[in-house]
Amino acid sequence: MRALPKALRRWLRVPVVLLAIALPATAAEPGATPDPFAALVEAYDRAVPPGPDAEVYRSLLYRVMQRVRANYALEIDPAPLVEAGTKAIESRGNESRPAVLYKRVANAALSTLDPYSAVLDPDELKEFRNTVAGVFAGLGLEIDQFSGVVRVTGVIDDSPAAKAGLRAGDLILRLDDTPTTGMALADASARMRGEPGTQITLFVRRPGQNGAYSEAALRLQREIIQPRLLRWSFAGDALVLRLLRFAGHLKPQLDKAIDDASAVRRPTGIVLDLRGNPGGTVNEAVALADTFLSQGEIVSMRGRIAGNSRRWIADSAERLPGIPMVVLLDGASASASELVAGALQDNGRAIVMGQRSFGKGSVQSVVPLGENLGALRLTTAIYYTPGGRSVQRTGISPDIELLAPRAPDARAPRREADRRHALPGTDAPLPSRTSIEQARCPLPPEGGDRYVGCALAFLRDTSFESFNRALIPAGSVP
Repeated sequence: MRALPKALRRWLRVPVVLLAIALPATAAEPGATPDPFAALVEAYDRAVPPGPDAEVYRSLLYRVMQRVRANYALEIDPAPLVEAGTKAIESRGNESRPAVLYKRVANAALSTLDPYSAVLDPDELKEFRNTVAGVFAGLGLEIDQFSGVVRVTGVIDDSPAAKAGLRAGDLILRLDDTPTTGMALADASARMRGEPGTQITLFVRRPGQNGAYSEAALRLQREIIQPRLLRWSFAGDALVLRLLRFAGHLKPQLDKAIDDASAVRRPTGIVLDLRGNPGGTVNEAVALADTFLSQGEIVSMRGRIAGNSRRWIADSAERLPGIPMVVLLDGASASASELVAGALQDNGRAIVMGQRSFGKGSVQSVVPLGENLGALRLTTAIYYTPGGRSVQRTGISPDIELLAPRAPDARAPRREADRRHALPGTDAPLPSRTSIEQARCPLPPEGGDRYVGCALAFLRDTSFESFNRALIPAGSVP
């Protein structure tokens, strides 16, 4: 590794000293353990032109690797990280910009750990903070990747995307004149966000039946998106709380919903609908679960080091105490949704109904790396339900499984266990107490779907036997 010139050493002692750490020596001292990341940092050093930026990002790359080694949720083997990072350097082509290559190398290494650990550049960190706060300017789309292009997985109500008629399953082929083939999701998301009032054209393909599809060019105007996090309604005398997402202003919205509903009449049952909810922060999940608990553990978080381990205990202030409760889940309920369901299930506060959840049982910490240097998002712990269960890979098994009809050629829903480099877990889910064909569930007279209908049927008696007898007879299901 090249020695630092005197002038550069003096330059590094000013504000950037907060980033400065002991860089790995080219050769280990006699008797010392060789640094496993020295070869990767040296390869990066050779791949970028010398200068202040190169030194800053070389130091940052080393600092990130050392933090991963010290704080990752599980013991790691550095060799796969070094190998993946080195391959990213070797395949860089003509790319030698220090910041760009740093991010490419670091994320290649981190991708060998799990699907969530990554370094975030300053723009991505800003976007992450906006997402956690629940406020941003954009189109109101949730996306993933499918066959190399961007796919819509959800649309926020009353957003520009919803007004344009976009829906889950639509494929976005181009953003303005830029094809989305091979585009990183972070890049696609950043392009769709922007200043309120600015416009973007989406070229959309909507799959149909038998391989047919339709295409359209949609011109959308960006708006401030502060979505409602939940909606409430009465189905008979049962309060239905439909939680769409978690964000920093969830608890005040939840308390207001309960107050507004209670002003109409006191509910005799509660349906907490977490279907399709991808999750959010641990703190918001704990606050939601604590709303309906007066005692007991809510969740525990266990990391490899003591600082990443913690337990949350419910306080005595419970809302709507003693009112029977059903939590609805499906295969897209993930992360914070699973934490809430597990807490209410294990404490005996609610019956869980629906399908087995997604199975994301890991916790990520976001550590800022310095001014204009972004952050490290790192998996630092696994969370456990009050009963000591990890939902990693297995998800939450419902007490009452609602069996959805499946077409002969339909694919099984994608779960955490299907993701590349998903962390290990217990692959055998707990059995449900009973399974019911979804078609046997009645449709609620006030509107809603059969999931809600089955939840209402259970709340009328809360006995598994009576619930089963009250449903549409199996022989009468069309």
